[in-house]
Amino acid sequence: MTDVSVRSVSLDCLMAVTEEGKFLSPVLNEALKKYAWMQERDRAFISRLVHGTLEYLMQIDRIIERCSSVKLKKMKPAVRNILRLSVYQIFYMDRVPDRAVCFEAVNLTGKRGLFGLKGFVNGVLRHIISEREKTEKSIAESRDLSFRYSVPEWIADRLKLQYGEKTAEIILKAFLVPQPLSIRLSRAKRAEALELLKNSGAGGIVTQCRYNPDIYYLTEFDSLGENVLLKSGCAFVQDLSSSLAVKAADLKEGNTVFDVCAAPGGKSLYAADLLNGTGEVLSMDVSTAKTDLIRENILKSGLKNIRTEESDAAVYREELAGRADVVLADLPCSGLGVINGKPDIKLHASEEGCRALSGKQLEILNNVCRYVKPGGKLVYSTCTISREENEDNRIRFLKEHPEYSPLDFSGQMPEGISSETLRDGYIQLLPGVHPCDGFFISVFKKEQGHD
Repeated sequence: MTDVSVRSVSLDCLMAVTEEGKFLSPVLNEALKKYAWMQERDRAFISRLVHGTLEYLMQIDRIIERCSSVKLKKMKPAVRNILRLSVYQIFYMDRVPDRAVCFEAVNLTGKRGLFGLKGFVNGVLRHIISEREKTEKSIAESRDLSFRYSVPEWIADRLKLQYGEKTAEIILKAFLVPQPLSIRLSRAKRAEALELLKNSGAGGIVTQCRYNPDIYYLTEFDSLGENVLLKSGCAFVQDLSSSLAVKAADLKEGNTVFDVCAAPGGKSLYAADLLNGTGEVLSMDVSTAKTDLIRENILKSGLKNIRTEESDAAVYREELAGRADVVLADLPCSGLGVINGKPDIKLHASEEGCRALSGKQLEILNNVCRYVKPGGKLVYSTCTISREENEDNRIRFLKEHPEYSPLDFSGQMPEGISSETLRDGYIQLLPGVHPCDGFFISVFKKEQGHD
């Protein structure tokens, strides 16, 4: 496959996200599935180019605006996104010569039938290249966190307000640091998983996480090696932060666990694994598509103490009332803590969305708390770092539910991950501050005598 074709696929993916509002992960997965016959290096190029362009999109757009006589909104969508892909290559892919970037961009413009705009694309890119050193210096010295770290202004402003400018900058910087693939190995199949990795012929480095021995990091593995492992049922994609939400529940053998917004089932499967074949995990989500995904992962895992049902977490089910020792409620959120792996969140999230999600989360908590036994626990978690979706909801929930009290879970957190707030039953994990994604975990205990 030629480089031009690789860039054409990349352009299609980028336009699907930026112009059609689609989500990056399914768009990229579909493209890589469609072009599965491509060489591994071409597939890797597409992934990096599309993901990287979205990571730096806000910064890239400001660079283009500085060097173009035509505003981005006035450009043809294809031209706008060809320029974006090209600027990312110029600034962040040093192995691609600038002259090659220009040549391929002009060719791609022609192949999209925009022959009259080939000169415009060439001129803008040459201007950008001529200003490259000056632009790089301005980025490095900028105190405009939105520009320097390529996030919408509202996200930068919110983080500064919540955590102060110093911590906000640490978080934003962490969003742009490449991370290895984080997986959880099945306890029963760990030896098998490690043997599969060793014999996959995919190269790479396997590192065990120091904070949770069930989590491993894969570095420099090709997709073949990763797929062999993930299809085996020996391993599941899961970040340390997500695993800590399950650890916080301090599960005991024989427990009944409800996971109410479970897809794709990572926490449910980990809970079942920690129960060592005892007890029961009921893994629920709102649609057939989601429960089918959970069911597929359950079958791959081979675990027998877990099942799935289609269920709306906001709708009360009387037959579940007072049955669970632990309810895991990892609820829909803005996702601001996982921007590193999902840069398109910066396009989809909004302040209005955060407020709406906060209300939805509280609605679900008010419902599923009724499923907890007296003496049982409710674990509320999100993968965001927005205070109104996390700490504020925790406070509201406790005010509305005197039958619940905060539970100190500092004993369940590994050494090196601590916070004074653990004594009050919660922790806000922050990218760059903690060795994981941004994640909020809060644990409540239902007092005895409350049905």
